[in-house]
Amino acid sequence: MPNGLLPKRVANYIQDIGIRSLDHLAEHFEAPAPPATPEGENATAVPASAIQTLVENWKAMSPADKELFVERVAASVMEVVVASATLPLGLRQGKKTVKEATKVIRKQVKKVRKAAKPKKTDEEKKKKKK
Repeated sequence: MPNGLLPKRVANYIQDIGIRSLDHLAEHFEAPAPPATPEGENATAVPASAIQTLVENWKAMSPADKELFVERVAASVMEVVVASATLPLGLRQGKKTVKEATKVIRKQVKKVRKAAKPKKTDEEKKKKKK
């Protein structure tokens, strides 16, 4: 979760709820049964739905991977919310809205991403210079 953009308590809550929600989905999701094929015909593989793929991948993840996944999803959603919330009121109604809004949103997303990046320590900076 991007540090400093939300209170730590709220960020932790979002993280916990995200993990619990996806765990609940994985436990209760039932993949649809493959369609019945007439006798003598080969059964063709039915492509998995996006939710089914997510559930299968979620079940295979380690707890650390689950936390990282939820953190990335939450950060992406937060970028969109912050960017759209910061649009000036005049941009929310006009016909030129899309072009002007994309400029404002890009600018805000850059700010959010910059704030979300972990700060480099002095040791990391020295290693990079070498």
